This record gives sequence, structure tokens and C-alpha cells, in this order.
Amino acid sequence: MSVKIFAAFLLCISSAFSLFEECVIPPLVCPNENITFWLYTRANKNNPHELTVSNPESIISAPWVNNSPIKVLIHGYTGHKDFSPNTEIRPAYMECCDYNIISVDYNKIALEPCYIEAAQNTELVGMCLAQLIDELVQNYRFQLSQFHIIGFSLGGQTAGNVANFLKSGKLDRISGLDPALPLFATLNKTRKLDSSDAHFVDVLHTNALLKGKFEASGHADFYSNGGVMQPGCRSTENQTKSGCDHARAPRYYAESITTTTGFYAIKCSSWISYMIGWCDLMSSEEVIYGEYTPKNSTGLYFFSTNSEPPYALGPRKLITGYL
Repeated sequence: MSVKIFAAFLLCISSAFSLFEECVIPPLVCPNENITFWLYTRANKNNPHELTVSNPESIISAPWVNNSPIKVLIHGYTGHKDFSPNTEIRPAYMECCDYNIISVDYNKIALEPCYIEAAQNTELVGMCLAQLIDELVQNYRFQLSQFHIIGFSLGGQTAGNVANFLKSGKLDRISGLDPALPLFATLNKTRKLDSSDAHFVDVLHTNALLKGKFEASGHADFYSNGGVMQPGCRSTENQTKSGCDHARAPRYYAESITTTTGFYAIKCSSWISYMIGWCDLMSSEEVIYGEYTPKNSTGLYFFSTNSEPPYALGPRKLITGYL
């Protein structure tokens, strides 16, 4: 081996170790410098206000929309406050409603190539988010019923961790958008999102068995186009950093906020029954998926979409002719 080749080899090894040195698992201590919370409303949609538990003035001076819902958005692996699901869902809420939107940012502890550490850090992020919610409820007269957590990928699993640390009571609703599968195939419910984490947990599956989970995880589980692959995603121009099928989850949810067409899902006893066509023949029950899903929905639901936006197809009877 020549001197130049050996030097290049050492440089590559050194760079690799340098990258992995950045893979950190901070102590379970909140507030945490690696996790920040940003409030957006219509009044400051382009100038987010940072909320800090240790700084009461940051909460008192925030431009809250009084008595409005508080939507909490949690990104996934490699994400940040201006990455999915924020880029899809936050504008949709701004268009439809004058809500309080809190974007969680834990980018510093969710960086590539540190997926193993990022998955473990969902516990810390859940803990610190629970601390913020408890602070708002216990000391600033917010109601726990105002909070709705929406988490994409690792963010979906993070949402489940919030319930493990929340002292104020039980969350009203959690929406999991294709919750992450890798390292979350466990029977331990405290390590993943499940139906015990809120009064109503709805879960969307778009890339099951690959980046997202296949198993039912909520009170109501929705499988778009079967839940594994999404139409239009085989085109190279539709590929995203998160993977097209996986990334459709926040896109569908965002569209559900403003669509007049709606994602209508049929209820079915199992995934296999749906795939062989029994649900279309036997089921008459359908519910709308997304922001306006009825909170008494339970079981497995399936809906189809267009391959390009707008994705919603409307009620099944308009698509198939069934009454």
C-alpha cells in the first residue's frame, strides 16, 4: 500500500470516528439545551416565539391565541422545526384556523448517522415536552384538553413517550403519522406509541414494514392504499429525504385539515380481508380520516388516494357506486 493510499485510508477512518463521536445520548434532564419549543400563530407565523420552561417571561409574553387548541408538531429522524411534518401541517393550520402551534425541535440529537441514539433520545424529548405541557397547565391556566400532539416517524414514537412523564393527567389526542418501525418492534408499551397514551390515539400507516409500523397502535388505525406503498411513489422525481411512501403521511394529514373532499375510510376486520377485497363487498361503515376523525372511532380503517395532490377521493359511494 502506498503512503498516499494509506494516508487516505487513515483520513476516512478518522472521519468515520468523528461522525460517530457526534452521536450522543444526553442525560434525562429537562429543560435540555438540545430540545427547543417554538410557538407559531397567525400573528407570528414567520417569526416563531421560543418557549422556555426556565424562563417564565417567554411564556407570559408569547402571542397565545386565547382559548384556542394547541397543536404540537414533532419531527422525525434528521428533522427540525422547519422540516416535515411542520412544512406540510403548519401552513394548513394557518390557512384554516387561528390555532396555537408548537413545533418541537430536537435536531441536535437526531442527526445522521445516529439513528440508534436518536431512537433512544425519543424518551428525553417526550420527557421535556411533558414538562412544558405540565408547566402550561399547572402554572398558566391552560387546559390539558387543548393539547393535540401530532408526531411523524420518530416523532410519533416520541408522542407516546410524553404520556410516560405527564403529571397533569391524560392527553386528549395523539395522532401518529407512520410511527417509526426500526428499534420499536417491542412488546413494551412504554417504549412505543399505543392506545393507552391518550384518550384518543389515531395512527396512519403509509410505509408499513419498512420505515413505519404495521401493527395497530391506536384506538383507530388507518392504512392508506393498504399502508405499505403509496401510488405515485415509484417515480424518482417524487423521492424525498424521508422516502416518498413514508413522507406521504404528513401530506395526507395536512390535506385533511383543509380539504372539502375528504379521505373516507372503510372499516374492516383485518388487513388481509381488505387486500382480498372483502371489505369493499361487506363493509358499509366509513369514517373520515385526519383532523376531523371522530374520537369514538375504533378498529382498522382503509382508504385509497390519488397518486398526486389533491390526494383525497371523497366518500366511497362516489368512487365505487356503492350505496
